[in-house]
Parts: sequence; C-alpha cells; structure tokens
Amino acid sequence: MNSFALALRQAARAAQPAGAFLRRDRGDGLFVTDAPLRCPDGGWRQALREAGFAVEARDGLARLSPGPAWSKALEAQFPGPPDAFCNSLFRFAGQDPEEESLMLFALGARALDGGDGAERFDRALRQRAAECLRLNGIHPEGPTRGSGLYACALLHHLIEEER
Repeated sequence: MNSFALALRQAARAAQPAGAFLRRDRGDGLFVTDAPLRCPDGGWRQALREAGFAVEARDGLARLSPGPAWSKALEAQFPGPPDAFCNSLFRFAGQDPEEESLMLFALGARALDGGDGAERFDRALRQRAAECLRLNGIHPEGPTRGSGLYACALLHHLIEEER
C-alpha cells in the first residue's frame, strides 16, 4: 500500500473510538465507520475532523472523506511536479480546494487505497481539468476554478506508480 494511503488509513483509525470498524467506502467517501454506534456522545466526530476528515453521519454509520488538510499535505510532499500531467495542473497548487476537487480527491484516495475506480478517477480528473483550464482561459481575471486539481493530479501520479 502506498505511504500516503497508509497515512490516511492510520489517521482515521487512530481518531475513531475503540472497537469501531474502518472499511473502504463503496460510495463517494474514502472510508466508512460505525463510530456513531460505538460512541453516541459524538466525540468521535471532532476527533476525525481534527485528523483532517470531512464527516457525514447517517443511519449509525459515518462516511469519511479527506479534507483540505490532506490535499495540502500531499502537495507539500511534491513541491515540484513529478510528471507532465501534474505539471499541466501545477498552476492550481497552493490553493484551498473546491468542493468538486475534494470529491475527486476522495475518489482518487479510495483507488490509491486499493479500491476500484482508478479508471473512473482518471476520466473524471481529465474532464474536470479540461473544463477548468478552458474556463480560466476564457475568464482569466475572474475567480480561479479548479483549485485542488494539482493534489488530484498527484494522486493520479501515485496511482500510476502503483500499477
């Protein structure tokens, strides 16, 4: 398992209550846990948020997705682009990621963790990158669209290295 994927898993595991399971999500998140059932007082939620995860609880389960801190941490590991695709999206480095980029980041992190979806991530990332590059070219003085895409491209690089 990749060291970044392992760090995500270890951080989530360390932040949840004793005895709670941690499984790869089959939906839009990275992990699923039964922490709400193990610790009904809700202290688990704050611990997971402090570990850098967005938390969505429903029906006794919680879906965890990597938050902006994880995106920034990955960017910090690669101050320079490791490949041509990352280089094409380097202009989006150092910015707070948009919600769309965080959703893509969760999909890529799940694929890096050993889940399926690498092809889906590749396709969605390339489509989003093309859209943001085009929109930023049309409206260069407007707000930047695509913040967080460099971190997603780095995940793509790590997935390709694992293959």
